[in-house]
This record gives sequence, structure tokens and C-alpha cells, in this order.
Amino acid sequence: MHKQLKTLEMPTERVSWVLDNAWPETASMLGASFGKDDQLLAPGIVGAWPARYRWPRSCRHVASLATAQRHWAMRRASTAGGAVRQRTYLKHDRLVARQLARHIDYRARHLVVAQSWLPWLDEAGVLGGRSFDVVMSRYPLAEIHRLLDQAAAEIGDSATIADFRASNDLVAREAELLARARRVYTPHHGIAAMFPGRAVVLSWHKPPVRPRRAGNRIAFLGPTIARQRPDVARRLVAAAPEPLVVFGATFEPMWDGLAIERREAGPNWLDGIGALVHPATLTHEPRPLLEARAQGVPIYATGTCGLDPSDYRPLDQFPDSSTG
Repeated sequence: MHKQLKTLEMPTERVSWVLDNAWPETASMLGASFGKDDQLLAPGIVGAWPARYRWPRSCRHVASLATAQRHWAMRRASTAGGAVRQRTYLKHDRLVARQLARHIDYRARHLVVAQSWLPWLDEAGVLGGRSFDVVMSRYPLAEIHRLLDQAAAEIGDSATIADFRASNDLVAREAELLARARRVYTPHHGIAAMFPGRAVVLSWHKPPVRPRRAGNRIAFLGPTIARQRPDVARRLVAAAPEPLVVFGATFEPMWDGLAIERREAGPNWLDGIGALVHPATLTHEPRPLLEARAQGVPIYATGTCGLDPSDYRPLDQFPDSSTG
């Protein structure tokens, strides 16, 4: 059984929170658990800019130069191949984490650290002699590799499905540190299931409910890239009477021979949508799915989508359009 946030008991010793992106779920946890003598560290550029680092409590933002370099490097790499993105992200995570490590209060005997900093704080020597919890925003590297390898074996011909890789040493280090963590915090139900007895499941932030135009169109959340499994989506909707609505950019030619309608995401992106098909290999931050759920749009997804199982339907329950 997973622990629930309402029963969370933080340690009584001084705690340093060394965080990354200000997800609303983590911010809520912080508001409920932050002690009066605790320390909060996060990256920052000129205070709390950009918005991803705007924590609600008094926070010491450090590593300004390294954070700026990370921010722009990640933006430049966002459309690159998985291998390039992975190297870029890890390189700049290390640079920021090393700066954050210098500011951790020596009196703190327990740390709550963002997953992105975990191996690099260990490398800097600040985890020695301390207990720590991990705020998880993605699957462990070893599980990412496993899931992508499995998908690659199923898909076969893809230039991108197996290119998102970290070094074997880094994968092993992260696995060892996660095994040592006292607790892991995450709103992601698939990730939480990997840590029975130690996972504290945070509640996903509920987006506001907006009025929308009803409809019966089926939509696919892109981008169109192999790890999103458009091959599965096209099999499911092959007999649908109307073209599949596809959101996001196309990086691989996966729709040849299937009628599709491309759309851009926007405030009214769910207008006319009657169901979402989301067979992605893995999803770390399912904000569009949460919005669809709030609007009452049925979601057909894999168990790695991150939502509570009661909030989506398995792909094998997708209705056969050919039967009417």
C-alpha cells in the first residue's frame, strides 16, 4: 500500500529541501510539511525566474549562471534526438546540482532532493552520513531503458525509439541511491508502484474545468514519434468513420495511409473530442490527460500514463468502431 499525503510524517530533524521544477503537487507537499527551521534551495535566475522555479515559500535561489545555461540548453535540445537531449539534460543537471550542493546547510541531517539532482549530489559527497527522500518526476533511468527497449522490439524500424540513453554507471548509481532513499514522493501512480511501502502518492493538481464543445472525434496526443506509439493508435482507430485528430509535431512518418487531421494545442483543444487514445511507452507529466479527465473526455491509455487507474481505461477496452 502507498502512503497518502495526509498521513505524511516528516522527520523532526532540520531538513534541507533541494528541489527543481515547481510542480504544484510538490508545492502542496512543501506547504504541508515544511518545518520552521528547514532550508529550501532551488535553481534560480534573478530571483525565481523562470516560472518553473517559482516556489511558494521563502526560497534561496542559487546557481544562477548554471541555471541560465541549463534553461537555454534544454530549450535548444527540445527538438533534437533523444540521445542529444539526454546528454544535454544530464550535463546541465550535474552543473546545477554541484552548485546547489555548496549551499546545503551543514546542520541538516535529512534531505529531500529532486530526482534530477540525486546522482550529482552523491558525487559531491553531500549524501554521506545523511538520510534522504527523493521527489520523483520521471521513471528511474533503468526502467526508462527497459520500456524503450521493449517498445523498440515491438516496433522494429524506428530511428528514435532506443536512442534515449544514459551511461551504465549512471543508471547503476541512480538505482543504488533510490534503493537507499527513505521515501519517494510522486503523483505518478506508475512510478509509485515501483516503490511499495516507501512511496508517498501525491494528488495530481486538478486543472480548472472549461466549457467545451462536445463531439465524437478521436484524438492522439503527440508528438508523432515512435515512443508515443502511433503504430498502436492507428490500429485502434483504423475503422473510425472520421480522421484521427493528431496534436503535436511529426518527427517520424507514422501516419502513411491513415486519414488524420492535424491540430495545434490551445485553450479549446478538446472541442469536438470524444475520446483520447494515449498508448505512449511512458508519460512523466500527464498534464493534457489531467485536463481531458477534468473535462470528462474518456482516456484510453497504458499503465505508464501516470494517472490513477480509475481515471483512464486500458487500451484493450477501446471500442471497435467497425461494429458501430
